[in-house]
Amino acid sequence: MSTLFTDLDASPVGIETCETRLALSASLMGAWLAPLADPLTDPWAEASPTCPAELHLPLEIPIQTGLHTDTAGSLDQAFAQAALNFDPSGNGSSLLEQAARVAAATGLDGAGQTIAVIDSGIAYDHHAFGENGRSGGFGPGYRVVGGWDFAENDADPYDDAPAGYHGSHVAGLTGGLTETIDGNTFRGVAPGADLVALRVFNDAGAGNLSWIEQSLRWVYDNQDSFEFPITTVNLSLGTELTDLNREYAYSLLEDELQLLYESDILVFAAAGNGQLNLSPGADDLMYPASSPWVSAVGSVDTNGNLSGFSQRADGMFVAEGQRLQSSVPEHIQGYDGYLNDYSSLSGTSMASPQVAAASALVRQAMQQAGLEATSESILQRLQDTSVQRVDPATGISYQSLDLEAAVDFGHLADPGEGENSTPSPSVPTPMPTIDRYEGSTDGDRLQIDLRAIVNGGDVLLSDNPLDPDSSTYRLIGSQSGDPIVIDAGSGSDTLQIFGSTGNEQLTLRPTTGANAGSSLLTFAGGTLELRGFENVTFIGEGGEDRATLYDSDGNDELRSGPDRAQLTGIGFEFHLEQVDKLYVYATAGGNDTAHLTDSIHDDQLVIRPQFSSLRGGDHFQAAFGFERVFAYAENGGHDRADLGDSAADDVMSISSTRSLISGSGYRASALGFESVQATASQGGDDTVRIYVDDPNGQWHTTESLTQWTGADGTSRIARGFERSEAFENFETVPVGSQALSQAPIATQAWRSITDIQRETDEHLRSLQQLFEELAE
Repeated sequence: MSTLFTDLDASPVGIETCETRLALSASLMGAWLAPLADPLTDPWAEASPTCPAELHLPLEIPIQTGLHTDTAGSLDQAFAQAALNFDPSGNGSSLLEQAARVAAATGLDGAGQTIAVIDSGIAYDHHAFGENGRSGGFGPGYRVVGGWDFAENDADPYDDAPAGYHGSHVAGLTGGLTETIDGNTFRGVAPGADLVALRVFNDAGAGNLSWIEQSLRWVYDNQDSFEFPITTVNLSLGTELTDLNREYAYSLLEDELQLLYESDILVFAAAGNGQLNLSPGADDLMYPASSPWVSAVGSVDTNGNLSGFSQRADGMFVAEGQRLQSSVPEHIQGYDGYLNDYSSLSGTSMASPQVAAASALVRQAMQQAGLEATSESILQRLQDTSVQRVDPATGISYQSLDLEAAVDFGHLADPGEGENSTPSPSVPTPMPTIDRYEGSTDGDRLQIDLRAIVNGGDVLLSDNPLDPDSSTYRLIGSQSGDPIVIDAGSGSDTLQIFGSTGNEQLTLRPTTGANAGSSLLTFAGGTLELRGFENVTFIGEGGEDRATLYDSDGNDELRSGPDRAQLTGIGFEFHLEQVDKLYVYATAGGNDTAHLTDSIHDDQLVIRPQFSSLRGGDHFQAAFGFERVFAYAENGGHDRADLGDSAADDVMSISSTRSLISGSGYRASALGFESVQATASQGGDDTVRIYVDDPNGQWHTTESLTQWTGADGTSRIARGFERSEAFENFETVPVGSQALSQAPIATQAWRSITDIQRETDEHLRSLQQLFEELAE
């Protein structure tokens, strides 16, 4: 998958290879075949397929180097090419090299597990999936033990021409193995594991989301259908997500991805190859790599630096993904009768299967050590033993696997030890404890992790998570029972907080100005006082989290939605993710702006001078004191807006797409709300204008009420305005006293303006009381 989403519907979604910036995964279209036949031809210069204007999921095409397909004229030449994946000295740091050393030292090769490759299929007759230089096969007794072709709905998931090759290349890096007569070896990371081929692209390289969804469900249903259980899934495919398509993609795949994770089946996915050409507003990672139930994998070069094309996110795993040799079907280099063809490809597609296979080795090591191998424990082991590096271009950190450290539990038997030898557990080094942290005069980067506290674990503080030499401490409560103080000192300091699955309360204040002060984090079992942090990120892990943010003296901006929020101003940035309840106070001065976005539920917007709120599902956003408020209903549901006037003279405009109210020092708009109600009850000489373009609606008007109701249930209501104007298809509609002098358009019983004003006042008093209680 990978791509543009435009007009969405529930019909099967096309998957095609398109522009370079969309490239993410599996096969080639016929247009690429002519350049492929000549390994010296640059395929990007010869073919430029275009995407139709619909939802596409392009497959991963090699980026940066094109298709490097050195033709192998003989068996020995083929393995000479494949040997380029390895450092001849035996000291290389790639996962392929590390895995070879681990197998030689410990015998760990993924045996006893099955890895599912969801891709364009596998050319299972290739020598890399056979034994002793012979062709492989399909079914019990072979390396590729089973699978399914969802494109053709049959039980033969072969990586077919003309577009097939990608799945075979990925499978080779996962677990291929074969040798030449002179000893040269092609070897994947986990050659002892069995493979399952799940084909979700047809012969032309096209597919659809439903096939991917079915393949994930197939893995869950068939996890114990083979001699060895399916433990790992690789998805070297992905799609570009924006606010327009995220809900659609999530609705198809998230439940299956969560089901696999909770069944201790790990899923790895390519991060994407579009870093240089990401669409505006698109997520940093392709989906499903961006899913919380999936581990994203990026690409690095041989020096460990992120590949220019690789998309990236903080904390993701990486592996080498440039110019890697692996198995491809025979048709790629011409039919010569020898099923031993190899080609060089680049992309995050090549990195992901290596990390997926590495997790299988860690699982095998944990099982041999008598440890419980769960999704969480395996990922934690990979993270704890990885080498942390920082991308100088973006400042994000990424994790290069140290596989030899990850499988070393201190009590694995060496290959020469007897079967009855008794393992002796290693003794971990105790983690230091602190009850206060004092920062330096430099810019500190700290990380607080609460994720373990629900299960009785510790609160952890890392003093620089981007530095591989950083220290981690256990935070223990102060002897006096007061909050634990984390003081960053002077400098520009950054704090990242991982919440728990319990309930956390967070209060963030800038370091200067009228609202300056210490920030507080309250959680089950304690409170942290946070001092001197200019940049704070909080990532909720579940529970009913609540955050209260305060502005600076300058011009501040709030951007808030149901999943993410950001408050920025001069000298500070606050970021929130997965926080259900949000309260933001812009009371220190300046000309402040708030942007509020709805949820997928039926949302209710309330806008008043100095106060706005947006509620939907479990999410609530409240903004106090902002001079300009912009609210957006763009994520679905039937959304309603309730707009109120100020004590000054206000002007209100209501249309089918946007409602706007402005007064002295006060301006607010609501975009995309199906139903809008405006009330003028606070004084001033107020005017409302209502614009509609649906001739099937109905008008109702009284001296103080103007209402339009559409045939689809939408409505536009204005009460209490001194002047009302209405327009239907740009034609004036009589309203107010002008309408009363004519025959009534409709007759119904309506509440008086006195009743409406009384209800509005009571509503505002209840809201004020609510927030006074919260402030306490």
